[in-house]
Amino acid sequence: MLVPRVLTAIAAIVLILASGAGEGSWNRAGCAAADWPAPTHLDPQMLGIDLPAGTVTKGKGEAVTTHDAAQQPVVGRLYASVGTGALVLLPDGQIVPRKKGEFAPTERKFEPADKKALGERLLRDEFAGFKAKQTNHYLYLYNTSEEFALATSRILETMLPGVILHGKAMQIEVKEPPLPLVVIMFKTEAEFQKYQRMPPGVVAYYHTLSNRVFMYEQSRLADVRPDLAVQQALATIAHEGAHQILHNIGVQQRLSLWPMWLSEGMAEYFAPTTAGERLRWKGAGQVNDLRMFELEQYIKSRAAEKPNGQLIEHTTQAARLTSTGYATAWALTHYLAKNKRVEFNEFVKKMSQLGPLEATGPIVQPGVVRENLVTFQLQFGDKLPDMENRLVLHLKKQDYNDPFAAQPHFVATVQAADGRRPIRTVNTFHSTALADKWIRDTVEQLPEAARPRAETAVRTFPNRPAAEAWARQWSQR
Repeated sequence: MLVPRVLTAIAAIVLILASGAGEGSWNRAGCAAADWPAPTHLDPQMLGIDLPAGTVTKGKGEAVTTHDAAQQPVVGRLYASVGTGALVLLPDGQIVPRKKGEFAPTERKFEPADKKALGERLLRDEFAGFKAKQTNHYLYLYNTSEEFALATSRILETMLPGVILHGKAMQIEVKEPPLPLVVIMFKTEAEFQKYQRMPPGVVAYYHTLSNRVFMYEQSRLADVRPDLAVQQALATIAHEGAHQILHNIGVQQRLSLWPMWLSEGMAEYFAPTTAGERLRWKGAGQVNDLRMFELEQYIKSRAAEKPNGQLIEHTTQAARLTSTGYATAWALTHYLAKNKRVEFNEFVKKMSQLGPLEATGPIVQPGVVRENLVTFQLQFGDKLPDMENRLVLHLKKQDYNDPFAAQPHFVATVQAADGRRPIRTVNTFHSTALADKWIRDTVEQLPEAARPRAETAVRTFPNRPAAEAWARQWSQR
């Protein structure tokens, strides 16, 4: 299972947002302020940034003098003014807070860090004993196996140009990453956690302030399902790599807070990879097998219910996502990108206008951003039950490889009679809990007179093909 993106210095996005309105972002995107809720400015303190709240103004690339982590003078770039302070972009890609007196305008030119020199400095100061590898855009630091490092670089190297091309096709003004993209790979979870303590289950993350991706190689899952562990690792690399790329080519501005469904849905949309000797990125919009599996089980568990729009409503408003939420975010993104391409591209383009410390709206209890539903409905329409029904039909048409196809599967059946009309229905699941829930829900949907005489059963099969073959035969009797 792919884990949520976590911003280490930004307390896992359990945020309380300031309620001050932003100015003009949606107008810059060509949308009237009366149509879209005005953006909200974030309080830097709530993001773990040591700056007092103040008027936020996006920088225009002005060069400033400041100091780096070693207190050495350096020329940075003004990323945003915050009151009397600033967020400054350093040559190595980090964004750092600077208070009044810690930065000053300069006529000197801002120069991106040299990857070789940056690698030598990081090996000396932070990652002793690691190896460094440079490519055109990336700097990889690792103490993992060479195989893992090679797999990571193959995915990211094939992914970057593909995402740029896709951004251009969406008519977003994208650019080549101007700064080195740093990827840190730890061999073990213990080393990963020692560097920066993360919640249980996090195996990788993109860190917005440092602009680095962090991950580790050895997984407990590898001892149980090595094939699934590889698939999970590849998906995680691509997911976090997508976040890093999108934040560096002009699609999503760093320290802007998109609707969670779109931010994570886009990363999932770009995440599918293919294993084997030709390990590489599969391409934007390909079916995400891990997410499709989770969605299939979720949809089957609700097969007796009619879509009522709540799936879309809950997904679009969520300030945080569960694992199923990540899957539904991917599904919604995939559906919109394929079936409402013009509207979706316009929506992403508008969101790309959110500047530093800007969000679409404040988070309110119980952890929702109501403005996200408003902007969604303004862009895609407010007939959510109809859209949800089309979303489910869209998912059912997608081919994917079930990662658990070789595991035991369960076929649930319900038989009843409504007068002289027989009622027979069947479904296949990978767990008895889901099969039992489907039976309960299906029986509840039967005509009241037919419920007491309903016959139900759950049969076990060694794998998915055997279960589906039996289900087909049973339904044709």
